[in-house]
Amino acid sequence: MSTYLQGLCASGISGNMMIGALLDYGVPFQYLQDALQPLGLSDFEYLCEPGEKLGVAGTYFDVKLHSHSHARPRWFNPFSWHSHKGRRNYPDIKVLIEGSSLSPWVKEKALEAFLYLGQAEAKVHETTLEKVHFHEVGAIDCIIDIVGTMCCLEYLGVTGIRFSPLHVGQGKVRCDHGLMDIPTPATAALLEGFPTYVTPVTGELVTPTGATLVKTLAVDSVSENEGQLANGTAIVKPTINETRIQELVMIMMSKADTASKKGVGLGSMDLPIPNVFTVFEA
Repeated sequence: MSTYLQGLCASGISGNMMIGALLDYGVPFQYLQDALQPLGLSDFEYLCEPGEKLGVAGTYFDVKLHSHSHARPRWFNPFSWHSHKGRRNYPDIKVLIEGSSLSPWVKEKALEAFLYLGQAEAKVHETTLEKVHFHEVGAIDCIIDIVGTMCCLEYLGVTGIRFSPLHVGQGKVRCDHGLMDIPTPATAALLEGFPTYVTPVTGELVTPTGATLVKTLAVDSVSENEGQLANGTAIVKPTINETRIQELVMIMMSKADTASKKGVGLGSMDLPIPNVFTVFEA
């Protein structure tokens, strides 16, 4: 078995869509729950159920928080640069993960993802990593999304993903400090160097958590000169034109359609296109 999967981001990517896709691919739901036990998180329950988006069948995964009936939607930016009581910062999360009995690889990749996410927010708000605080309302589900993704990949023996160009969406999204353009500054910073595109579809298709997973797990880049994904770890700057990006997305869609094995993660939005993220065998 190869050590990587391919990821089709024709409708973006979020943390729960990633886990939904990996569960749909074959990771047992019970395994994921058991794998996350070392974190000692509580006051929530998992939601994992089959469903479909515009006829595309897949698995929907989410985390329901017990103590926050007013919890923000999945696409809410989980980080805030203001310091408020009841929020975790990167050092807090680092201590939580390092102090657990998770495997070394899961710890390393999860911390890398949180580091990228925190650094992006710190850059946007012109502050330090230590001063970027994590909303308690969104902390548990984001931790589960990131750590859970790494646990699922470890189960599959997968060390990285080859991502298609990312459909990021457009419009406005309501964050802690008001309305922000899509993609949000943090998401745009995380996706710097990755080919992205927009269509008339509105909505935040790539969330900050989805973007940091892409940045952490991407093992290959889209080649400007080839009609396929090129081997290598370096990320090519997105200088390819819109027509070329469309061609590359179509190639990935064709590969996903004919893949011998794939997993589909369902998103939370109802869009004019199926709100799904797909992983499949390379």
